Amino acid sequence: MADETLISRFRDAMRRTASGVTVLTTDGPHGRAGLTVSTFCSLSMEPPSVMACVHRDSRALPTLLGNGVFAANLLAQDQRRVAEAFAGLIPELRDDRFASARWLAMATGAPALQEALANFDCRVARTFEFGSHYIVIGEVVDVVESINMPLVYADRSFCRVMAV
Repeated sequence: MADETLISRFRDAMRRTASGVTVLTTDGPHGRAGLTVSTFCSLSMEPPSVMACVHRDSRALPTLLGNGVFAANLLAQDQRRVAEAFAGLIPELRDDRFASARWLAMATGAPALQEALANFDCRVARTFEFGSHYIVIGEVVDVVESINMPLVYADRSFCRVMAV
């Protein structure tokens, strides 16, 4: 196990990176669930696939894996409340995080956030456990995108992107 000083320095250094904000959502026989993730990226063009990292203690993880499908909803700059709701930061929305926005069902049945920057409809292709997280690989079956600017998370706060 890494020493606490290294973990603290690592956490402080990683907060300097900027990343888009993504909410993973799922619906199916195992129920409806979702969570905000900070690690989401494309993995392969053939087949089109994405990768997300989910903490092993996430209450949404068993539902997502049980359903075998998810939507990766890339948040637009005006969707901070959705990110906070699915991160469990809004107490009145903890029992119904989906009440934070409007949703449509994608082809897999996964909930797609309306007016998100992009929605990736995915089937779970593989999972890997590493350290404190599960790496979830999704094979993309559909994509919907809009014209907007992304919500970004950096230095422990939400930010807007400005063109330079």
